[in-house]
Amino acid sequence: MATTDLLFAATPVPTPGPVDLVFGDDEAPAIAPVTLEGGGALSGLRGHVHLHLASTLHTSGSISGLRGHAVLRLGAVLHGTGQLSGLRGCMALAYNVNVERPLVGRTERRAQLAQAVAVPHSVRLEQTGQLSTSVLSHQQQAQAWAIPSNGQWQDSQRLRRATQVRAQQAQHTDRPTAQQWQDAAPVRAATLQYVQQARSLHLGTAQRFEDAQLLRHAVADTTQQARSLHRPVQRHAGPARQWAMALSDHAQQATRPQSGARPPVVVPPNPLPCYAPQLPLELLFTDAADTTLPLHLLFTCASTAAPARVVVARRRAYIVINSITLHRLDTGAELHAHGFSMSLDYQSWTWQWSASLHHDAADHLGRDDQGDPPVLVASVNGTLFRLRLEKRSRDRRFNPTRWAVSGRGLAATLAAPWAAKMSFGNTQNRMAQQLAQDVLTVNGVLLGWDLDWQIADWLVPAGWTMQGSYMDALIEVASSVCGYVQPHNTDPVLRILPEYPHPPWDWSTLLTPDFELPADIGEIEDTEYLDKPAYNGVYVGGQGVGVFGPVTRAGTTGNVLAPQVLHPLITHADAHRQRGIAELSDTGKQEIITLKMQVLPETGVILPGKVVRYIGHDKAYHGIVRGTSIDWNRPVLRQTLRIETHA
Repeated sequence: MATTDLLFAATPVPTPGPVDLVFGDDEAPAIAPVTLEGGGALSGLRGHVHLHLASTLHTSGSISGLRGHAVLRLGAVLHGTGQLSGLRGCMALAYNVNVERPLVGRTERRAQLAQAVAVPHSVRLEQTGQLSTSVLSHQQQAQAWAIPSNGQWQDSQRLRRATQVRAQQAQHTDRPTAQQWQDAAPVRAATLQYVQQARSLHLGTAQRFEDAQLLRHAVADTTQQARSLHRPVQRHAGPARQWAMALSDHAQQATRPQSGARPPVVVPPNPLPCYAPQLPLELLFTDAADTTLPLHLLFTCASTAAPARVVVARRRAYIVINSITLHRLDTGAELHAHGFSMSLDYQSWTWQWSASLHHDAADHLGRDDQGDPPVLVASVNGTLFRLRLEKRSRDRRFNPTRWAVSGRGLAATLAAPWAAKMSFGNTQNRMAQQLAQDVLTVNGVLLGWDLDWQIADWLVPAGWTMQGSYMDALIEVASSVCGYVQPHNTDPVLRILPEYPHPPWDWSTLLTPDFELPADIGEIEDTEYLDKPAYNGVYVGGQGVGVFGPVTRAGTTGNVLAPQVLHPLITHADAHRQRGIAELSDTGKQEIITLKMQVLPETGVILPGKVVRYIGHDKAYHGIVRGTSIDWNRPVLRQTLRIETHA
């Protein structure tokens, strides 16, 4: 039999003698629990107390003077009441945990180590594996499903029949399916949708802008190319043919009437007399009467008014086909315009213009090959103008975008900012016209501009100087005698024109009209009344050198004097007289007539300085054009004239 070592944790029993050891005696009688109860007073206790098994220990009273040891092997409940004093010694409690305690059950704790389970269970956070069946979880790894499933997000495969999901990969179906987004196949029947690809239709479509093709039938348009018609067209003026029926007119070629009733004879009225005689008649004679000679007076109806160079006849209607074109001078590229306007007055020395161009003109608005602003050629009902393009801007108010361009005439190169500021003068006697030509010459080389001198010429002594641009010097020379500078429409020519070619009191006899316009030609007629002081005399002279003296209107005493006028270029009697007439002409009662009319083929564009006789409904006006403006807004073209007249 093998030797077995026994290890005892407790101290040996002090009692001598053998100690019986029992191994594996499960049938030994169990030691019954012992209940120890004590009461009263326990004092003077000496010795040892051994308690192997005590279930319940109840004490009450007082314990004092205890000396020795108390050993408690196993105590379940220890109750004590009363007073314990004078205790001397120690109390040891021993508990052996080195015993086998198999797991006989599980307890539910708030936190414990868990092990994987084979069946799904509800837990807030756990490590999950792939499941063969659907698991309701907030977040998990998903796999493809063989059948449709109702889930918020998952990887899906194509279905053979339409399924209602919010977003999925779709395949073509044999018939339309109702869903919010899908890849659709073309259908043969027409479908109603907001935006779709359209195909060309064989019938006409109405839209605002499109690329059109020629139609075989007539197209109604505001402006189009017309073809000749085989039937007669009614026009105001054109080649006429004889009519087979008789026309009733005031005067015509007559034929012998047929037998029967005779129509009444129409007697033409007598012509209006030259004047309406009223008695008594007052006659004014300019020469003194000669009593030695018989006096014979002869009255005639001779008109003293000179006929106009261009007379516009009165018509029932004035029909004009307006045409405005713009193209570059260097390349010939045409610029399609939606609108065009330009203006000039007698105090301006070049045209001011602006236009609204089509968006395709963007490639033709740059500088020319020499780096200068481009020159455009404008045709206004056949009248040509050359204009410089100085400014362009993009107008985004329209779709497609338009280009707003503007500029001035060719004479703009002679003034700021294009021309530099220089010093001008004469070191020797020069005529006024020569002085102006010297301004347009640099070191004996002409600038390429010519003069059309239409005012009086006079001698200017040496010593005149000034500073400015070329145009400033020309204006200084011309304005010394109330002249002004006007550009030519197309050529590099400057006209020097007088403000008053003749005094207003001689306009009816000496000033020949360039145009005679009837009252019906004006679309708008405005009248502005100006009442200026009726000066009849003015003192005019030079500064330092020249002439000085009064200029008086003929037939007056010159008692109403205008402010004195001095200028360094009034150095001759011709300049003195021309300046004095201009100062006295801008006096008295005046009427400024504003007339808006068409640009007729007979008149073209009427420039400032032209003399116009306007036959109004109440009276005739004889005056000089002071300003012209042209306004074209497709297809309407009008020119507005400001005419100065004197009562």
